[in-house]
Amino acid sequence: MYVPQIFRFNKLKTMESEINTNHANLRTYRMLLGASAIAGAGGGFGVPLVVKITAFYNISDSDFGLMLGLATLVMAVASVPWGYWADKYRRVRLLLISMGFISGCMLTAGLCLFWHLPFWVYFTVTLLSGFGLAGIGPVSNSMFMDSVPLHQRGAAFGWMGVAFVSGGALGMLMSSGCMQLNLSLGLAYLLGAAVEGVFFLALFLLEEPIRGAQDEALHDAVGAGKGEYRYKIELPDLKALLQRPINLLLAATAVFAGFSPAVLVIWFVTFAMRNHGLTEFAATQLTLVAFAGQPIGNALGGVLADRAYRWKRSGRVAVMILSAALAPVFLIAAFTLPFRLFPFVPLMILANFFIAAGAPAITAVSLEVNLPEHRGTITAFFIICGSISLGLAWLIPPLIASAFGGEYQYALIMSTGSYLPLIVIFLLMNSRIEKDLDHVDHILEERAKQIQNYTGGGLSE
Repeated sequence: MYVPQIFRFNKLKTMESEINTNHANLRTYRMLLGASAIAGAGGGFGVPLVVKITAFYNISDSDFGLMLGLATLVMAVASVPWGYWADKYRRVRLLLISMGFISGCMLTAGLCLFWHLPFWVYFTVTLLSGFGLAGIGPVSNSMFMDSVPLHQRGAAFGWMGVAFVSGGALGMLMSSGCMQLNLSLGLAYLLGAAVEGVFFLALFLLEEPIRGAQDEALHDAVGAGKGEYRYKIELPDLKALLQRPINLLLAATAVFAGFSPAVLVIWFVTFAMRNHGLTEFAATQLTLVAFAGQPIGNALGGVLADRAYRWKRSGRVAVMILSAALAPVFLIAAFTLPFRLFPFVPLMILANFFIAAGAPAITAVSLEVNLPEHRGTITAFFIICGSISLGLAWLIPPLIASAFGGEYQYALIMSTGSYLPLIVIFLLMNSRIEKDLDHVDHILEERAKQIQNYTGGGLSE
C-alpha cells in the first residue's frame, strides 16, 4: 500500500531518532513493528483464499465464517491470560511463545491442506491459532508504551497500524500470488509459515523494555535509572480495573469501532469475486488500491493525534470523533453508487483513510488512562470486546448477502450503522478524559517520589 515517500521515510526516521535513542528501545520499537506486520499478514493471508478453501473442502461461506468466528472467540478468551502475564512477567519471552505458536499453526495448517486431511483437522488447527494470535496485542502494546515517549505515542501507534495493515496487504498479496502461479493451497501456507519462522528467530535479539520508563511522571525516577518500577498486577486489581467508567467506554469503543472495518476487510475480496467476477489476484489488487487510505490514515492520524494532545489533553478524542463521523459517509457512497473504478476507488481510499485515522488515538488513550502494570490486561479486555465484533463480522455478512441474493454490498453498507453509537461514546469520553488522565498522573507522581526515596508500598488504582 502506498504511503508518500517523503512522509514515509523522513517522518519515521525523525520519530525514531527522538525515541529515547537508547539502542535497546529503538530495536524494541522496530521489532514490535515487525510483530505487528506478521500478525497482520497472518490475518490477511486467508482472505483471498476463502473461495478456494470452501471449494477444496466443499463447504459454504457460512461454514468458513463459523470456523473463523470461533477462532476469534478462542483468541478473545485466550487474551485474558496473555494480558495478565504481560503485566507480571518478562514480555519478550511471552512474545516469543506467541509468535512460535502462530508460525507452528500456519505450518500445521499447510500440512493439513497439503496432505488433504479432513476439514475437522484444519478447523481445529485454525481454532488453536487463535491462542497464539491472542498474545500479540497485550504483549506488544505494553512493550510499546515503555519504548516510546508520551508526546510521540500517537505517531508510534500510527506506524504500528501501518505495519499491521501493510503486513495484511503483503499476506493477501502473497496468498493470491500463489494462486496466480497455480501453487497448491498447502504450499502457499507452508511458504507463509517459513516467513513467520524467520521472524520468530529474529525475536531472540529483542531486549526487555523497562516498565514505566516512558511515563512522564516516572521519567525522573524510573526512566533516569534511579529506581525500578516494581508494581505488578494482582488478581484483586481486576474488579476495580474493569469497573472504571472510562474503561467501560473504551470497551464499548472496541465493540463498535471494530465491526464495520472488520466486515470490510474480511468480505471485500469475496464481494469483488462473487459480485463482480474478479479472480483472487485481481480482487486482491483492487483491495490493495482501495485500502491504500489505511496506512496513510494510520500515519497521519497518529501525527494529528499527538499534535491535538499537545494542544489540549482531550485532543486525541476530538480526532476520534472526526474520523468516526466521516468514515461511514464515504463508505456508503462507495457501495451505493454504480460499481465503476471511478468514483469507487477514490471513495474507498477516503473511507479507509478515516477508518484508520482514529485508531492510533484510540490505542494511545486506552493505555494512557491506565497504570503501567495494567496495560496488558486492559488490552486483553478490549481485545475480548473487539473480538465480539470481529466474530459477528465473520458470521453476519453472509446471512445478509444471502437474504439479498448473494449481493455483499448490502452487508457492507449495513455495517456502517455501528458508527452512530461510536460517535455517542466518543462524546461521552470527551467529557471526562482529562479527569482520568489526571487520576493516573497523580498515582504515578506519588510512586515516583517513593521510588526516589527508596521506600516501599504504593497506591492502588
